[in-house]
Amino acid sequence: MQMTKAQKQQFFEEGYVLVRGAVPKLMADQARKAINRHMRYRVMQQGRNPGLSNEPVITDLFNKSPLWGLCESVVGEGQLIPPQGGNVKLNFPDAEERPLTRGHLDLGGKLKDGLLSRGMTLLVVILVHDVPRPFMGNFCFWPGSHRAYETAFQKDPNYVETAKANRRIPDIDLPHGPIQFMGEAGDAVICHHQMYHNGGPNHSPDIRYAVIFRPRHVNSRENSTDAMADIWREFEGLTDLKEEAMAV
Repeated sequence: MQMTKAQKQQFFEEGYVLVRGAVPKLMADQARKAINRHMRYRVMQQGRNPGLSNEPVITDLFNKSPLWGLCESVVGEGQLIPPQGGNVKLNFPDAEERPLTRGHLDLGGKLKDGLLSRGMTLLVVILVHDVPRPFMGNFCFWPGSHRAYETAFQKDPNYVETAKANRRIPDIDLPHGPIQFMGEAGDAVICHHQMYHNGGPNHSPDIRYAVIFRPRHVNSRENSTDAMADIWREFEGLTDLKEEAMAV
């Protein structure tokens, strides 16, 4: 399965595409069952899952579902490396209700220590249990933030060193407020690597179950942080849209 022209246009402009029923419900149910069985035998601290990430019941959610073809259609045929694992992300109920906080970019997770890296091309979040309402620990994302940050990084030739020195990304005005991803088991959202995002507060009595994949382009390590200021470098499937935008 490939993205339609309309889906590609939305991904180009807003940085994301929602795919309802991307994963068969049976596969989502089997993944949730495996997660619950794993919790029975091994405590999952902070929503992480040592020992389960690489199991086929998890990796097949991306590698053997329509999501693979959808993602390859924007990155380019033969240009996408299959993820070796998926991050089972559990968002537990909060002890007290809290507001939705600011987001972040996935830049190696160590920017607070003055370190910065970029290794993924796409951020794919798959629900393996229904999330019918907001404030259920939803995955939150800010549409258009990929382009807003590209512009900010282009204005500073030393943006990598600036971020390292400040130990944070720049504060900028974003074109859109956050969307809380709601849906049924098997629904997914495909985001650009430079999508500003976060896990939302969970005011419900239930655990939010999701599996996150970060597939990368074959040249992602070589491109590294350069792609932060050239956000379509790893998207051969969007060449026409990029050329049209540059011609305007």
